[in-house]
Amino acid sequence: MKEENKIIKYLLNTKNPYQIRIGDTIIEIEYCENDKTFKDCILNILKQKYKKG
Repeated sequence: MKEENKIIKYLLNTKNPYQIRIGDTIIEIEYCENDKTFKDCILNILKQKYKKG
């Protein structure tokens, strides 16, 4: 299955594609007008989680 088809299938079958769960952490995604990328945000979340553990 092509990557685009996987993404479309995920979006169609997901109740809220702007909310994902990684382990016991729920991540909500929203549009922001700063220069941070999704990758930057996820790395920041994982670094914070790693410090707590």
